[in-house]
Amino acid sequence: MEQIKLFIEKAKTESELMAKLDALGAKNAEAGEFVALAAEHGFIFTAQEYEEAVKCGGNCARCGELNEQELDTVSGGGSQHGDPTQNRYDPNVCTPSLGRTRYECVGFMNLTWCDHYYIEQIEYSASGFDPVYSHKCAKGAFNYVGYSNGNPG
Repeated sequence: MEQIKLFIEKAKTESELMAKLDALGAKNAEAGEFVALAAEHGFIFTAQEYEEAVKCGGNCARCGELNEQELDTVSGGGSQHGDPTQNRYDPNVCTPSLGRTRYECVGFMNLTWCDHYYIEQIEYSASGFDPVYSHKCAKGAFNYVGYSNGNPG
């Protein structure tokens, strides 16, 4: 997972690389395509490691990889995520019937959050391990309660 963390750091600083990741994510590319792109940039990890990182929703702290400060950097921290000039809203995809977050809302491994997407912790789950969040799109595409990875609860 260390290689994935380093790859993410590089992607956050190189707009061309992030654009390639966005293009792969938008077309629902297989894990192997992400692994191949990472290898082109000198980062080696398996498709299985990539899929595990994706399962964590970019929140690798749950997988024991990122500390609290790193998590805030990746997720944007607080109730509004990402750069306020990051408009990923696409009216052809993000319709009021969308119902939940999608790749367009958060980008590759939740690195580029749409400025219309808001998430706020509202309670802890019954198990006490996975907090419950309110997920809202300011454009009205969704408004639901779910988990940090965007899955409905």
